[in-house]
Amino acid sequence: MTFDVTTNLYFCVDAGGTRSRARVLDVQGKSQAQAASGPCNPATMFDQAVESIRDLWRQCAASLGRREDETGDVVFALGAAGTYLHGRDRFLAACPPFLRTSAMSDGYAALIGAGGGGPCSLLIIGTGIAGHRLYPNGLSIQRDAWGWIAGDRGSGSWMGQRALRHFFAALDGVVASDDLSRAVDKAIGGIEAVRTGWMRDLGPSKLASLAPHVLAQSDAGNPAAVRIRDRAIEHLAALIGVISDDATALYAAGGLVAPLRAHLARKAAHEILEPKGDALIGCWLVASGQAPEEHVLLFGKTAEQIS
Repeated sequence: MTFDVTTNLYFCVDAGGTRSRARVLDVQGKSQAQAASGPCNPATMFDQAVESIRDLWRQCAASLGRREDETGDVVFALGAAGTYLHGRDRFLAACPPFLRTSAMSDGYAALIGAGGGGPCSLLIIGTGIAGHRLYPNGLSIQRDAWGWIAGDRGSGSWMGQRALRHFFAALDGVVASDDLSRAVDKAIGGIEAVRTGWMRDLGPSKLASLAPHVLAQSDAGNPAAVRIRDRAIEHLAALIGVISDDATALYAAGGLVAPLRAHLARKAAHEILEPKGDALIGCWLVASGQAPEEHVLLFGKTAEQIS
């Protein structure tokens, strides 16, 4: 392994739209401090994202017994949505000054962490969906992650949306009331909750909160829930077919991996592995030169241009 001799520490940040977390690692990859803070998506909440980074470093510096301005031997390794598309330079300039910065997307950081820096594929299954692959030549791809309105096929929000539609269809008498519609009814507080504004701030997180009811009812054999779950698995298996092949290790991460793993492995005919490391490890591997910097293959490129 080759390390930057001027570097003592790596301040690694996994920046998310709901929360952010940090870990300070030394040159050997050993954790020296950890912290958690609020939302950190510079593409949608710039000022909040900057404050979250500052808060994370304040906490870590305190744990290390350092002043906040003691950053001259610290590399800032950031994995955040939108950092390479939306005002990256402006955002990084607003963050505390470090020895240097290595910025990448949050999905790429997770991909690198999952495979330990080697070529592999990663499927993230949670409120949303994202598929990633790192090729031997250092290029990578990302598929889906288009959001709950246009994409995220098979995600928690996708399943929840269909469960909500089933509830309203049962309420209208278009389909028969069943255990799934009753479970959704109870979860949202009934029609009175709808009338008093439950849907006013409807979004991916609220929809995804209904996914566990789909999975519980599908395990119980409810036909409507089984159809939703099985269609979700079909979408996920199709995405696996795009991001992986028989010779490529496939990792999966996210809150819905556990309940879907066995069904998905059968449908996709592919072993689904536990990630070797998380996104913070991925940030460290890239920043320390043990994994390639992010180079995303644009849509429309051919397989010949990947190999």
